[in-house]
Amino acid sequence: MPVIERLFEVGSFIPHGHCYLWNPNLVGLHLVSDALIALAYYSIPLTLVYFVRRRKDLPFNAIFWMFSLFIVACGTTHLLSIWTLWHPAYWLSGSVKAFTAGISVFTAIELVPIVPQALALPSPAALEQTNQALQAEIAERIRVEQELKRYQSQLEELVAERTTQLEASNRQMEGLLEAAQAAQGLAERSRTEIERYAERLTLALDAAQMGSWDWDLTTNAVVWTPTQEQIFGYEPGQPNRTYEDWRCRVHPDDLAKTEAQIEAAIANCGAELICEYRIVLPTGEQRWVDTYGRCYRGEDGKALRMVGVVSDTTARHQNEQALRHSEQTAQRQFSEIEAIYVTTPIGLCVLDTEARYVRINQHLADINGLSIAEHAGRTVQELLPDIWDTLQTYFYRALETGDPILNTEIWGSTPARRGSDRVWLVSFCPIKDEGSRVWAMNLTAQEITERKRTERALQERASELVQVNRLLSGVTHQLRKRNQELDQFAYVVSHDLKAPLRAIANLSEWLEEDLDKNLSDDSKDLLNLMRLRVYRMEALINGLLEYSRVGRVETTTSEVNVQLLLEEMIDSLAPPAGFNVTIASPMPTFKAKRILLEQVFSNLISNGIKHHDHTAGHISIHCADGGEDFYEFWVTDDGPGIDAGYHAKIFTIFQTLKPRDEQENTGIGLSIVKKIVEEGGGTITVESVLGQGTTFRFTWPKCPKECK
Repeated sequence: MPVIERLFEVGSFIPHGHCYLWNPNLVGLHLVSDALIALAYYSIPLTLVYFVRRRKDLPFNAIFWMFSLFIVACGTTHLLSIWTLWHPAYWLSGSVKAFTAGISVFTAIELVPIVPQALALPSPAALEQTNQALQAEIAERIRVEQELKRYQSQLEELVAERTTQLEASNRQMEGLLEAAQAAQGLAERSRTEIERYAERLTLALDAAQMGSWDWDLTTNAVVWTPTQEQIFGYEPGQPNRTYEDWRCRVHPDDLAKTEAQIEAAIANCGAELICEYRIVLPTGEQRWVDTYGRCYRGEDGKALRMVGVVSDTTARHQNEQALRHSEQTAQRQFSEIEAIYVTTPIGLCVLDTEARYVRINQHLADINGLSIAEHAGRTVQELLPDIWDTLQTYFYRALETGDPILNTEIWGSTPARRGSDRVWLVSFCPIKDEGSRVWAMNLTAQEITERKRTERALQERASELVQVNRLLSGVTHQLRKRNQELDQFAYVVSHDLKAPLRAIANLSEWLEEDLDKNLSDDSKDLLNLMRLRVYRMEALINGLLEYSRVGRVETTTSEVNVQLLLEEMIDSLAPPAGFNVTIASPMPTFKAKRILLEQVFSNLISNGIKHHDHTAGHISIHCADGGEDFYEFWVTDDGPGIDAGYHAKIFTIFQTLKPRDEQENTGIGLSIVKKIVEEGGGTITVESVLGQGTTFRFTWPKCPKECK
């Protein structure tokens, strides 16, 4: 619709008459001229169409129709020239001109190949010569026809004679034809019967999912049915196969054996081919097939063809394999059950619905005090009357409900120990058939007499432990009270002892200051020695208090970065200028009691500096992961070392390697370290040789005891 509207759109165009300034004479001239041209253009096609329709034998009719259409289009352009004088529908006028241009170009193109054909048309003179030749030929034909009529009359006489002879022959032929038709009917019936038989055979083979094959031994051509093609992994539709199509599918391990069977069937007259082999499809899948065939021979005894059928037996093989596997599994399970029955230290038996023994193992027979043969076919009530009174309730309940009853305690005595009450843990498991009907009962019996005695003994021991726990609770309370008193005593002692010691030290200093000029050098040395002894006594008191607190004072657990802890601690110790302390291994971060770990490192590093035999030295700190439970740390110095005879003594309280007058030392530091490490669940050892330095190794749990 938008296209049509566009064709008739005038828009802002002006009519063509404006170009003529609406001069009546000029407008009239163009009007009359275009009208007459259009009338002439429309009349010429009418004449051409009339001519073409009248002269149907005229060649090139299509070019006349194209000329007619071209002339009509030209006339239409002139009519639109009249229309555009007053109505400026130039889009419509241009479209008609475009159509005229198209049909004119097409007509011109179609006219080019026609010109040679038109030139080849015969001229009137040639037509006249052709006409004269035809007249002469007609005269000759008339003469020949007259001659033929004469011969025809003679032929009719001869035909009448021959007709009489043919009628006699026809009667003979009719008899022969009837015999032939009868034979043909018999042949048709035989063919129909053969086709029906072939159809039934094909349906039977398809129903049995069997393929058939026909091998011409003289030409080596093979015909397969679609089912056989599917079995061998070929697309159905090409029945004409080759021996190689079959051979390339046979499994390489089965090919030689199968071909030998085929050759034997061909060589032995009357022998049948019956073989089973594997085939391999293009996908790699393996199948089993059964083949049955028979060889047919000619009168001379030469093998001519072999025909047979093939079926896919993969499913049967899989079922047979699964059956063999099931049988092996069942046999193995049966052997396992037999082994359990024979070797298990638990009594096992099977009872029928009348509580008669069907089967019993040796262990239960020994419990009952009878042989396996003595149990066969007899009831529990007959053999174990003391137990049956309790046992029958559970037996008949499981028999009625079909639900197992497990771990029931049964008390009583057996012929093996008459008069002695014993306890068994018995389970009842109904055995059902396919219809869920209980036909037998499986019993397991485990004697727990000793366990019951042990339980009673344990209960008695538990009562005793409860009393002991109460006693221990009281003792613990008393110990806690004593610890509190000890802490108070230690504080008081520390305060009461330290105060006089500090007073003595101060008095000695004051005396020395007051009597400075009157004191001899020996007196000054004695006063200095007295102060040193006072300081040693104060250090000894502090060490004893610290040693007594280890393991009794609660310390908090936190996430400890050992690297940062060591750096801060070394900085606070401020080693002498000649000493170098290095952290040799990457240190872990884990949960620990920071104060105690810091105290251990501080003591070991301080000892390495204090007991060094030179003013300069090196101390290194290492760490190794000891597995899931602990880290191993060691502190190594390059000092004088420790004699092997003192390795155990250095951890004893108050033990020193040098006289106290030579080196101030309380002999408590390593004792505190050992107590801290062992209280936390670790160990500490020393490795040292005189003159080769000392290494202290200790382990530290990755998780404190209270975190586990």
